[in-house]
Amino acid sequence: MTAADELKELYAAYRHTSDIDEKGQFFSPECIQICRPQPSFAATNRETIVRYLHEYASGPPKPQGYYTIRPLRDDEFEFSTDEIVAAAGFETAHQLKQKAQTESWVGMRVDLWSDDNPGMLVKVQYWWRREAGTWMQILHDIMYLGPRDGTEGSEGEILE
Repeated sequence: MTAADELKELYAAYRHTSDIDEKGQFFSPECIQICRPQPSFAATNRETIVRYLHEYASGPPKPQGYYTIRPLRDDEFEFSTDEIVAAAGFETAHQLKQKAQTESWVGMRVDLWSDDNPGMLVKVQYWWRREAGTWMQILHDIMYLGPRDGTEGSEGEILE
């Protein structure tokens, strides 16, 4: 089984885990988050990301919807701008890229949308690294939060 196949299965397990605290177990304790559309939504550790998930989940349950997942292409191995990554504790995007290369991170592109919220599309690059033989999420790079733009479902098999 390839790393991409393993990560697809692991992402599906993560996505279908309903308990938010249990979702946090998929994240490295050092997991960080950058959010290109809203840089203040950055996080420097797992606890902050789990807190954000709890805050988002407040209120009535939200439908899961659909997603596509695929390995990143070589030309997608980048981390935005210095300003964006600074909120997650890095001086430069190049510094973050070097860390990813040194630690052999593997990136997967995920696009998420729901028929119950037809106007919303989220595009994320999830980055994973091996820790003690187990794949752990190490970076959530939220690239796009906004209206569906016609690209949803265009880059692979549509999953629930």
